[in-house]
Amino acid sequence: MPAGSIEVPVLRLEDVRVFYTKKRFLEKTSVVKAVDGVSLVVSRGEVVALVGESGSGKTTLGRAAIGLARPTSGDVILVEGDTLTNVGRAKGRAWKNLRKQLQIIFQDPFSSVDPNMKVYDALRIPLEAQGVKSKKEISERIHDVFKRVGLPEQQLTSYVFQLSGGQRQRVGIARVLLFNPAVVIADEPVSMLDASLKGDILNIIAKESKERGTAFLFITHEMSVARVIAARIAVMYLGNVVEIASADAVIDDPLHPYTKALLQASPSIDPSLKDVTKKIGAKDELTLSTVHPSGCKFHPRCPFVMSVCKDTVPQLKEVKPGHWVSCWLY
Repeated sequence: MPAGSIEVPVLRLEDVRVFYTKKRFLEKTSVVKAVDGVSLVVSRGEVVALVGESGSGKTTLGRAAIGLARPTSGDVILVEGDTLTNVGRAKGRAWKNLRKQLQIIFQDPFSSVDPNMKVYDALRIPLEAQGVKSKKEISERIHDVFKRVGLPEQQLTSYVFQLSGGQRQRVGIARVLLFNPAVVIADEPVSMLDASLKGDILNIIAKESKERGTAFLFITHEMSVARVIAARIAVMYLGNVVEIASADAVIDDPLHPYTKALLQASPSIDPSLKDVTKKIGAKDELTLSTVHPSGCKFHPRCPFVMSVCKDTVPQLKEVKPGHWVSCWLY
């Protein structure tokens, strides 16, 4: 299993699968393999970026990692010292207590926080729901997280609908940080923000990771963002992690053809990279996850496909120190 770069694991995903049954009138029932056997470790204070096209299974894996999607099989383990908690099996009071340690930053700041609430109430209610009764403690914790996300205190009395998109996302992050969680899933948290605001949000995440040891699984489709924020990058394709290594290794020395295609499809201001996507030439678009090609799932699109790729599934293996790839080229 690809381990974390910091030797204090907080979250372990072990052969996680999330399948959905798809039924439509007069159509044959099919199975959507949203996540199809992923193992991953995220360590204390580490930011791991999960990168891939829409439909690759990134968000489903992130939701499974904090218990919002129940794995069909496999285990999601929260590591707290010597205590191991299976997130996928927690129920009742155990689940309520676990929620303080597992939080998510949603992609859309306009729908993740009720626009008709006052900002203070949007932060107060989660604290009360988790049993915090002292008004003094509630006020102190709210003012603390507001300072950490860089919002002025006078906005606590504003209604959420009065805030800009960037301010709403900061409120969403503040709500997540109220409980100083062990693990945060950041699901495309900057994709709906202007370029000028992305850096501020990334700085907040980096600071929380460094100063408080929070582990982040950062979901994005932008390689440039992943390189800035993450220590390691895991590349997903049709429910599988096909490559994982340090951010620099994935960006500067990609091994999997799909990773190369993703990088070459990313916007660049470097004129020397003009039309570089033609060098890889990945075919077509992402196929539906209800269609399961035999062998390597990328082989229908891969320009380097070999006969073995069509018949046998490649295993994720370490081909360089800390650099794992699932490809028959290696």
